[in-house]
Amino acid sequence: KWSVVLASTLLGAIVVAIVFGVANAIHLPYYEFHPGSARPVASLVAVEGAESFPVERPIAYTTVSLRQSTIASWLAARFDDDVEVRHEDDVLGDRSPTENRELNLQMMDTSKQDAVRSALVALGYDVPISIDGEIVVEVMDDSAAEGVLAPGDVVTAIDGEVLVDPAMVQEAMAGRVPGEVISLSVERADDGVERDVEIALSAAEDDPGRGIIGVFLQPRDYTSDFPFAVTIDSGNVGGPSAGLAFTLGVLDVLTPGDLTGGHDVAVTGTIDANGNVGLVGGVPQKTAAVVSAGYDVFLVPSDEVDQAMDRAGDGVQVIGVDTLDDALAALASLGGSGLPASTE
Repeated sequence: KWSVVLASTLLGAIVVAIVFGVANAIHLPYYEFHPGSARPVASLVAVEGAESFPVERPIAYTTVSLRQSTIASWLAARFDDDVEVRHEDDVLGDRSPTENRELNLQMMDTSKQDAVRSALVALGYDVPISIDGEIVVEVMDDSAAEGVLAPGDVVTAIDGEVLVDPAMVQEAMAGRVPGEVISLSVERADDGVERDVEIALSAAEDDPGRGIIGVFLQPRDYTSDFPFAVTIDSGNVGGPSAGLAFTLGVLDVLTPGDLTGGHDVAVTGTIDANGNVGLVGGVPQKTAAVVSAGYDVFLVPSDEVDQAMDRAGDGVQVIGVDTLDDALAALASLGGSGLPASTE
């Protein structure tokens, strides 16, 4: 009798182990966005050829942990409000996981250059930059570009203006309306031949009166002529969303005083070469990481304040910003030291 009970128990345990193993081994076509971490920036910044200063309360950048779902993790995510699940098509598009990873690392490299440039310009330095066109990273569904442009194509000019500066696309598209026809010079990914194409602009989803091409772009051969060497060791973290945090972190290292006014400040938001702050993904997950790490202030893009506040509760002060100047003003209002008039 006892041998039968023991055998049944062992068999049940084996079955449970097999089911558990299968549930954790089989991957599903979904990705999970988990809370990541809040990581101090100052220790990642290295300066050569200029004076730097110790930072007592370093600004932190925030991350999201991205994982492909298994049966077990997908089921667990159903009961975790801090985890967002998306279909792989919404995450990868037409890219493979490897290509997606490489793209995110490229965006991180560009983001770091933009961050350093924005910091140095804020300190009064002249920092020339140049690009050799804009690479098409992704084409939006049902947009003007669908069927006309493809990932890997390079837009080298808009209406005859050769793209040699990252700000030129934004300047060229300012004031455009849906239906307006523009001319693009495009170096094709498949054969490298440059052709001119015309596109009737589609309407932006968030602003029906604004005309867009419908692509995500990444500068090609981005170079910055820095007056001295500033590097940021981002490790294996990808994507552009740490740009604002990196800019503030570099400023903190390059200036005396306490930029944060004694507060524990975390930051998210992209930044371009002109100091404009852009939207990011995973704000609820980043906010959860900020709360868990004990930060008391969180700077986020203005349009994503509500997402952050919904998760932050009363323990974290969420401040929306649209530019580097906004972020510096917010820190100054908290008692931060601010920036000197010029370092030159």
